[in-house]
Amino acid sequence: MRFTIEQKELIKSLTTVQKGVSSKTTLPVLKGILIEAAENYLKMVTTDLEIGIEHFTTAQIEEEGIFVADAKLLSGIIRKLPSRPVTFVMDSQQQLTISCDHISFTLHLLEKEEFPELPIVMAENSFKVPQDLFKEMIHQTVFCASQDETKPSLLGLRVETKKNLLRLTGVDGFRLAYRNCSIDNEIEAAFTIPVKAMTELSQIIPDTSDPMQIAFTDKQIVFSMDNTKLISRRIEKPFIEYENILPKESEIQVTVNRGTLYSSVDRASLLVSEGKSSLMKWVLKNGELVMTAQTQMGQMIEKVPVDQQGEDMEIAFNARYLMEALRVIEDEEITIKMINHRSPAIIEPVEGDRYLHLILPVRMAAAEEA
Repeated sequence: MRFTIEQKELIKSLTTVQKGVSSKTTLPVLKGILIEAAENYLKMVTTDLEIGIEHFTTAQIEEEGIFVADAKLLSGIIRKLPSRPVTFVMDSQQQLTISCDHISFTLHLLEKEEFPELPIVMAENSFKVPQDLFKEMIHQTVFCASQDETKPSLLGLRVETKKNLLRLTGVDGFRLAYRNCSIDNEIEAAFTIPVKAMTELSQIIPDTSDPMQIAFTDKQIVFSMDNTKLISRRIEKPFIEYENILPKESEIQVTVNRGTLYSSVDRASLLVSEGKSSLMKWVLKNGELVMTAQTQMGQMIEKVPVDQQGEDMEIAFNARYLMEALRVIEDEEITIKMINHRSPAIIEPVEGDRYLHLILPVRMAAAEEA
């Protein structure tokens, strides 16, 4: 086998497929990347048995062939080479020689026969969504998905399509976020995709409005872009009926500038830390929100003017949860809807229904102790 490819182009391709390499495995072949040279293209494949990534790129093919090399080592070598054409040659002894200008590496390869084949997903159901939009939707919800292995049904993002609406939802038991968008679709479906798959997918989606096809079966889902495909299993455990926990009404509404509130919570984060002390107390009174953060290191108090509807109240939140919610909302003005200090708070843009974030409050007694 023999082919030549530009170093910069090869780095881009390796960066994409490395997202599928297993970081924790006892099988050496799962630490590898399969590269196949055929006709005028290279096919690169990685998998950790949970997700698989397949990527195509062009190259000058002189002799076809296929090999599996250690992904980390191969990527490290290519990144250290000059920005020049790189030539790969595999001999009859299954040794790979990589050369660029006056530099040459010879590598021992992994057993390609042991490399697992990606499943062929014969999906009849599919829909399309702009790539950059789907990437944004993941960014605005994935941080709410659970990391708790004892809650397997929540270890992913819920994907729902209905009546030309696409929704992504993340829930971890303490907070919830969903993001809506309109698509041209007649299919009604609902399935849950593991957090890792969605996270890795968001990192390989290019910043383009070109459509991405999402096709699915009862067991798997395939995200297809121009020259890249990611395959993932579906989480089979039933997802929580989250619509039942969304408050249907509110007694108190606060409208505030998102950037102003985010900056205030950000300043409070200088004091609060992870865990029990990451609490922030809010006192709402006469159109003013007084925020207090207190730890053994000190105290911060900040007053923010708000548009208040309803009675005065006191409530406490996890400051990190507030930060992460406010960070991903793009609208300038937001509304925070509450019933009392024990009920979930809803954060959403003043206009439209594209995004909703729910946060459970912290017990006031815990806030006083912090």
